[in-house]
Amino acid sequence: MIHTSTPMFAIASGKGGVGKTSLTLNLATLLAKQGQHVLLLDGDTGLANLDVQLNVQPVKDLAHVLAGQATLSDIALPIPQLSTGKGSVTLLPGRAGHSGLTNVTQPQLTQLLTDLRALTSNATVILIDVAAGVAPAQLIMCAQSTATLLVSTPDPSSLTDAYALIKLLWQNHGTANTRLIVNQASKTEGQQVHTRLSTAAENFLKLPPLPLLGIIPTDKLYSTAVRSQAIAALTYPQSTAVEAIEALLPKLLLPSQKAA
Repeated sequence: MIHTSTPMFAIASGKGGVGKTSLTLNLATLLAKQGQHVLLLDGDTGLANLDVQLNVQPVKDLAHVLAGQATLSDIALPIPQLSTGKGSVTLLPGRAGHSGLTNVTQPQLTQLLTDLRALTSNATVILIDVAAGVAPAQLIMCAQSTATLLVSTPDPSSLTDAYALIKLLWQNHGTANTRLIVNQASKTEGQQVHTRLSTAAENFLKLPPLPLLGIIPTDKLYSTAVRSQAIAALTYPQSTAVEAIEALLPKLLLPSQKAA
């Protein structure tokens, strides 16, 4: 049974194209390698694509759940190729371009997240791949999670949109649960991104310093995996980007989980 103590992470970004979904899939894979049982929710209510990335064809998905035609347990889909070692990954798929998902209401979404936490499962970690942007649905998923893993790159527009997400989470939901992951950056660039975002949040929103979870370097092998719709943690496990993602995992898990 998933208890409220089970960590639930919303992987989010203000701007699209920053590598959020690839990061989510690699996080899930590496967590499973460490013995975690990962429940992976495709939280992009407009353009869900985790099923495509994983090359699976769900019989039922979130659209069926919201229509009252299925439960979350009904749509849970084990992903054997990511279930390595003692761990496992189970996907709760969405559906791209479905009106029932693109027009999901706040009460529906709140109930969905409540049901997600109560889902009968052996899951030890919940990951939600949230759609890029700062629409109400994205903000609710982030606000109701244990933490929001905010993905940004050094690109100025990515920085601006990342700050917008931090700001709206605080102003609309009273939460400062964001933790920063800088993607496609050198160590210096990553530290600069962190300094700029943290300083802005402290000065203008009066928030505490923004935690930096990690900096993921630009990596040709990782990029090759993304272009070929492969999971870098499986195809290039020794790549520098994968090693950087693996290095941030201990910061996510509870002490009792690290020995799982």
